[in-house]
Amino acid sequence: MKQKLLSFINVPSSFLLTTASLLISLTFPLSPILGLDETSLDETSLDETSLDETSLDETSLEQTSLEQTSLEQTSLEQTSLEQTSLDQVTPPQQLYVKGRQQLSTGQLQEALESFQKYLELKRNIGDRYQEGVALYFIGWVHDELGQYQLARSFFEQSLAIDRELGDRTGEGSTLNNLGLTYSNLGDDQKSLEFYQRALAIYREVSNRGYEGRTLHNLGNIYYKLGQDHQSLDYYQQALDIYREILDKSENNSLVSQADQGTLLNSLGLVYHRLGNHEQEQLSYQEALTIAQEVSDRISEGMLLNNLGIAYHRLGKYEQAFLTYQQALVIHREVGSKAGEAFTLRTIGAVLAAQNQPELAIIFHKQAVNVYQSLGQDVTKLSQEKLSQEQKQSYKLNLDNAYLSLSELLQQQKRVQSAQLVLNLFPVPEQKDDLSNQDKTQTRVHEKIPYLPEEEQIKAGYEDILQQQLSLRKQLNQLITIPIAERTPVQQDRILEFRQKEQQLTQEFLQFLNSSEVKNLVTQLRK
Repeated sequence: MKQKLLSFINVPSSFLLTTASLLISLTFPLSPILGLDETSLDETSLDETSLDETSLDETSLEQTSLEQTSLEQTSLEQTSLEQTSLDQVTPPQQLYVKGRQQLSTGQLQEALESFQKYLELKRNIGDRYQEGVALYFIGWVHDELGQYQLARSFFEQSLAIDRELGDRTGEGSTLNNLGLTYSNLGDDQKSLEFYQRALAIYREVSNRGYEGRTLHNLGNIYYKLGQDHQSLDYYQQALDIYREILDKSENNSLVSQADQGTLLNSLGLVYHRLGNHEQEQLSYQEALTIAQEVSDRISEGMLLNNLGIAYHRLGKYEQAFLTYQQALVIHREVGSKAGEAFTLRTIGAVLAAQNQPELAIIFHKQAVNVYQSLGQDVTKLSQEKLSQEQKQSYKLNLDNAYLSLSELLQQQKRVQSAQLVLNLFPVPEQKDDLSNQDKTQTRVHEKIPYLPEEEQIKAGYEDILQQQLSLRKQLNQLITIPIAERTPVQQDRILEFRQKEQQLTQEFLQFLNSSEVKNLVTQLRK
């Protein structure tokens, strides 16, 4: 069977991931989840709300946008190529296995060289089938490198061989990848055409897994085009297939739990845009359960962000606050500064919605300061394979972080502090060129100062966060043990740690409502 892999929108190492967000965009796994991250939503959010709240629909650096895609590599794990020893296969096969391994680990130039040599060998002996495979993977690597015209050329050569040999499944895979490449080139109508042709083939050959994945891809494109009802229809069809496959008792290599989690997140995004926040909440909750089951902390953090937004939209402010707080712990744990900054802003938005501007300002200050510390990292974005949409989303987050804090300070008649924030705000040419190091460096070391009362409040909740991080470190040592190998004592400890986690989450809220904090807030109002 032709060793082709099917293309899907995805992010490495997490079923939702890596350049992430608040509302995580659709992804597929290279290995196991995760948003985020996370594309900026175009609609106006939270009508009649302050600027602080209208930023809830934006994405943070951790969200992968719908155009930031890579090709799904589930088959790499199925065939155990990562563990294949090169001395176990023939010299020509060594090039193929080596190329696949290099591709899975991001060694793109090395993978390109391996596949080019493999192509030459197969052409020399007239092996048309494997020649098509080599062309396919060369196209894949060029797509990963952002060289979309070259990718299209190699995919088209591979497609011609598929048709020559009558390889319908291989043809479907190549059509799918051409759909991805045309989407990357900005031609979404052409992308739809290729996905529809691939879908017809998978239905013809009764490949339910790839049919579901192609339906998912079609949903992605319609989401990009703003055709939400069509997007919802394709996502629902894909979900039915995923569940059908996963419900079967035997192991399967077509669909994973992570695929289903990604699709549920996609559904949440569509429900969000359609204003159906009850269904949005349910979709994120189900996706969150999957992220927790597969121990994907990155995706778990992003889905908690998404779920918090749904709660916020429904006016369930306490649930939103507690959900964001859990997300904050995870972002700290995994070292996601952008995720941390974004979650701090959302906590501030909840507090502002509850008419607690003094507390909201503290969280917004911390969010801005985290963004300030990211200054040097921002300059590295130009070195990454990021879509223009992603860069714009990140800049939008930066902009709103500064503007939200400035507006809150002005509302509290703290004009001097508001002006300080605006002085740090990127000038227009900075916003137009995220990759310009000289322009972004002006923000790197400057931070917004805290008032003494704000420092005391910040120190109090930081203490609770540190307790949660310490607890999580102990818990992680236990949950990495396979369930079948855990002792009764270890299982009891896990339960004990999880209960303590919930208790500390409640303590976070109780602290902000304590008499100590209320007294400090009273002093801030004077």
